[in-house]
Amino acid sequence: MIAFRYTKTDGAEYIPHLDLLRHIDRTLRRAGIAVAYSEGFHKHPRIFLGNPLALGVRSVSEYGAIDSEFDGDFEREFNARSPAGIKCLACRRTEKNPNFAECIKACRYEAEGMPDFDTAEFMGRDSLEVTDLRGRTVDIMPRILGLSHENGRLCFTLRCGENNLRPDLFCSVICGIYGGEIKDIIKTDSFGDNIF
Repeated sequence: MIAFRYTKTDGAEYIPHLDLLRHIDRTLRRAGIAVAYSEGFHKHPRIFLGNPLALGVRSVSEYGAIDSEFDGDFEREFNARSPAGIKCLACRRTEKNPNFAECIKACRYEAEGMPDFDTAEFMGRDSLEVTDLRGRTVDIMPRILGLSHENGRLCFTLRCGENNLRPDLFCSVICGIYGGEIKDIIKTDSFGDNIF
């Protein structure tokens, strides 16, 4: 099993999650990196990616794993044949699937075009109810773990997994309260157990 960290930038941020899986599969085949297949009637390559990223959000902190015995330079071979924007930053061998979708608990993002406001006052709120993309009313305050302004960008850490908060939805809420217009969102880091 090979676990790897990769980017989703330079236009790749507009590739949907399932298409991204196909891009990675094709890249591995072009690189000559053999991947084990699942058993059963509809076999598919054993490629495991972390939670889907919102369309249009760039990332330098995506994680995946493949079931492969490849013993060459994975990073070099992958990057030589990968499409623009999808590049391996690091890799490691592991005995079993790290299940990044489950072990990543929070992610850090940066956004441009966001207004300047008192982040301490915002984080001091008891609750903030919004309507999510499914039409449900939810309190998003427990899902916001950190918030600050750094170098003209809004930096924020949000929960992932079952009680996640999409970064684009969060930025829309901020703009709805304080004004401003989202110009760019990038995921810069991921936090959890045994990531890398």
